[in-house]
Amino acid sequence: MSERGAFFDLTSSRSVAYETVISVSDRVEIPTDAPLAMPVQPLAFWQGGARPSNTAANTDMTLRRWGVFVATAIMAFAGWKATFDTIALGGVTRLEAVCIVLLAPLFLALALWFCTAVVGFVVLLGKPKDPLGIDETLPMPRPKARTAILMPVHNEDAAEVFARLRAMDASLAETGNSRAFDIFILSDTRDAAVALAEQACFARFRREASSHVFYRKRTQNTGRKAGNIADWVARWGGDYEHMLVLDADSLMTGEAMVRLADAMERHPRIGLIQTMPMIINGQTVFARTLQFATRLYGRVAWTGLAWWSGSESSFWGHNAIVRTKAFAETCGLPSLNGPKPFGGEVMSHDALESALLRRGGWGVHLAPYLGGSYEESPSNLLDFATRDRRWCRGNVQHVPLIGLPGLHWMSRLHLVIGVLSYVLSPLWFVALSSGIISRMLMPELKKAAFTMADLQAAAHALIDWREIQATAWAMIITFVLLFGPKILGSILVFSRKHEIKGFGGRRRILAGLGVEMLLSALVAPMLMFTQTRALVEILAGKVGGWATQRRDADKVTSQEAFKAMGWISITGLTLAVMFWFTPDLLTATLPILAGLVLAVPLTMLGAHKIAGLKLKANGLFMTPEERRPPAIVRAALGPACEPPAAWFPGQRHTAMVAEPATERNAA
Repeated sequence: MSERGAFFDLTSSRSVAYETVISVSDRVEIPTDAPLAMPVQPLAFWQGGARPSNTAANTDMTLRRWGVFVATAIMAFAGWKATFDTIALGGVTRLEAVCIVLLAPLFLALALWFCTAVVGFVVLLGKPKDPLGIDETLPMPRPKARTAILMPVHNEDAAEVFARLRAMDASLAETGNSRAFDIFILSDTRDAAVALAEQACFARFRREASSHVFYRKRTQNTGRKAGNIADWVARWGGDYEHMLVLDADSLMTGEAMVRLADAMERHPRIGLIQTMPMIINGQTVFARTLQFATRLYGRVAWTGLAWWSGSESSFWGHNAIVRTKAFAETCGLPSLNGPKPFGGEVMSHDALESALLRRGGWGVHLAPYLGGSYEESPSNLLDFATRDRRWCRGNVQHVPLIGLPGLHWMSRLHLVIGVLSYVLSPLWFVALSSGIISRMLMPELKKAAFTMADLQAAAHALIDWREIQATAWAMIITFVLLFGPKILGSILVFSRKHEIKGFGGRRRILAGLGVEMLLSALVAPMLMFTQTRALVEILAGKVGGWATQRRDADKVTSQEAFKAMGWISITGLTLAVMFWFTPDLLTATLPILAGLVLAVPLTMLGAHKIAGLKLKANGLFMTPEERRPPAIVRAALGPACEPPAAWFPGQRHTAMVAEPATERNAA
């Protein structure tokens, strides 16, 4: 082995020997170099259109897509027309025209979400067959090709990360396929103490693991996660047919990993298969709400999306298996030209990578019926908004990439949907503002002071039954589009007796659905404000950082909540006072005003771990994985390693600040 790397003593600022961090018995030989060329792609240059994927796509995929899109257009038009009829009575002002125009993309997005969920619901009511032949009722396959499990980490809780890795390794061992999988911990950690903890946990994990395991720490985290994965591909990708990409909070059963690898072997033109991770380990009110909602109705939308996406699906960046050769030849990402936020490193790399894979002729699929894939969520609204801002920054960067030559039109659609997911908030904000200002400028409204003496006169002056009827239809259609998928998810559970008990019974399902719908309605205006502000600041060049996600915070103080969300509550209170003298406007905007006014207390309540545990004790927001945790979830909650001081008694705390010169060894 070549010269060993430099380490730093945190207490004395002196260099220490490599052996004080990892003992001689813990060091392992580095993986044999197997470089795989990953050339940077000239995004703006491509000859011809998207190459055919030659995967087992359904012959009626075109009809499926036309059916979904036509249904989406009909539902969107119905909602928009009802709203138009409400606004247009008595003529349309310029501000009202702005509102009407901006509502069109909002209704299109809601209608697509609803129609996708309806398709998924209908498919799941029958006996769906996985298009890739992934069937958990069949005997366990024996993959022949080698698969690398990649766990990129960046200043994460090492004990929790390695607890998950140990659980996955043990689950793989139960399938008898450990030797087909190697595990790589790819560290971009910059914190010296965290790096030490990673090394200590790795030392124990390596001794106990059934699969081969390796640890590599980069000296520079160029390209963030995308660069971390690309660095691995360039160094060792030639030895592995597939790479199973995880996040630090990912958890997958051995069976799920084996069946994914088997599907890749059976379909050699597939470049990527994305699973749907279920949220687990939610402790706070906010996390438990997300966990319950995703488990209850997420699968109807996921199944519907898989039904009409086919081999032109998308990538979420984790809990997915990727064909290494296909990834290397198509997904070398350049640094984008132009000023921020559009220039620089590609931030949301996953959606672009799936588009480039498909452009290169590789199929990109979802695995709609495969279980055993899990992740965790932010524990509170502040961390959720921080993560949302990062995603917003990355998706905004996709705007000039939508027109890249050679992309499949479905890949362009996925990029557009990603951009719209953040553009819709400011569109809603402007449409809402235009409508409110227009109503406030109506002279007859100014006469209607909110007093008992004026109510009767105001009613005679203002009530138009045509407007009431149109408003009722607009509200009904909007409610169906917004909450229909959630109701369909509940109906699906009620149709399966074995699932009812897992969710705690019918009463708890209905109670959880009602509370979740209420909370989501209250949080939606808050997210409208935070996403609008984030988009404006990002476009103005204030892009912010890329901080590590906190997953275990159990409270948000009143100071933290007010600092982050106080401006929203103040805005809501101000608007409520202004609307007090316009009764119909106050009534129409009450659901939105309630969410704005309660922004601070809702943020604090959502981050409350004790309240979340009380909900759990009472069975509210219960999920099957919580009522009867799968073995791998239970195993991942166990200890992974002891604190570094216990591993190195009598020695100072040390941490690596430079990658060993070998750059290949996990030790």
